[in-house]
Amino acid sequence: MNKAFIFDLDGVLIDDEQIWEDEKSKLYIKVFGKEVADRLGSTIGINIDGIYEKAVSCGTQIPKERLVSAFYELAPTIYQTAPIPAGLDNLVIFLKENNFVIGIVSASPLPWITTVTKRLSFENDITLIISLYDRPDLPHKPAPDGYIEAIQSLEATPASTFILEDSNAGIESAKDSGAFTIGLQQNLTKGYKQNGADAYAATARDVIEIVRQRIENPIKAVG
Repeated sequence: MNKAFIFDLDGVLIDDEQIWEDEKSKLYIKVFGKEVADRLGSTIGINIDGIYEKAVSCGTQIPKERLVSAFYELAPTIYQTAPIPAGLDNLVIFLKENNFVIGIVSASPLPWITTVTKRLSFENDITLIISLYDRPDLPHKPAPDGYIEAIQSLEATPASTFILEDSNAGIESAKDSGAFTIGLQQNLTKGYKQNGADAYAATARDVIEIVRQRIENPIKAVG
């Protein structure tokens, strides 16, 4: 069986969470009106369908298509210009040296994901991409189904898999897949508190040491 390392996209492979939060605060007022926007609160880690369901529970009667259209207007610029986090190149070099296969599981539509992967120096090292948005048969995070399918598709096992996440919904999804879950803190929005991960990494570079310790001594707790 393979060793697998699976990345989330937003807030992990691209430093866009704060950008999205700033833009969404304006987008929600534009689409739903201020009253519903105020009730929505933070939507970090929630997919478009989940955001719309939350807006409906807050009283909106706006068609979902207007929300989807507004997101699609913003996405290209954000994914083309948001920073790629420092340290990812070295992390992937380490993973390849240690014979990991690499995947991505994200709630974002596939065109948004590939806009980012085209900017990565290790694009050709990515074996698998699962867009939960484009897979209606797979429940969204925090359900673990996307990660479970990725682990199986990469011919790995939960015990031989690491997942790098940032949001708590993503962390829950990763943990429930049975994989060793690392919470990346490098790109969090101000004040966001992670919980539930097996280990936490301040930066992508710190992930290397966590993985190194884990593969050298699987029983030893890290983080």
